[in-house]
Amino acid sequence: SVLPDEFAGGRDAVRLLVESGHRDGIALLGQNDEVERDAFRSVTVARRVAGIREGMADAGLSFVAEESIWLWEPDEGYTATRALLERRDDIRALLCMNDRIAFGAYQALTEAGLSVPRDVSIVSFDNDELAAYLRPGLTTIGLPHEAIGRGEVALFLAGETVDGVVVPRPVVRG
Repeated sequence: SVLPDEFAGGRDAVRLLVESGHRDGIALLGQNDEVERDAFRSVTVARRVAGIREGMADAGLSFVAEESIWLWEPDEGYTATRALLERRDDIRALLCMNDRIAFGAYQALTEAGLSVPRDVSIVSFDNDELAAYLRPGLTTIGLPHEAIGRGEVALFLAGETVDGVVVPRPVVRG
């Protein structure tokens, strides 16, 4: 299989927040290891989460909240962000597990009278088409779809069985 380097993507997302000065008030939307202990999403999600966790640990940071969202869709991101804002007034950054969750978070933040990025910064994953419609623009860790496609075609044309995983590096957008 040809997979993106989700581990590096997770670390990159944390690095972007740290480089923007965020050390406190960071919440994770879409994943909560405690709640999802026995759940399995995918190998790529597990790698993304591992990269996020290592990036946070290396920076000496911890999340002030982690919101489990099973369906990574805008309405779920909206609902989770509203609930988070009702419980906490110290949220300064959201690390969203995908752009659809981030889309919902934008809506909830705007409804609460908060501005991205003045009041709350957002970093997300996937570089989904809908990310292009958000204003201000969404900072997103884009999946290298073209590199994945080239890798898949190369493997197919080579006619080889590959036991390992080809891992092109993700692209930071935003």
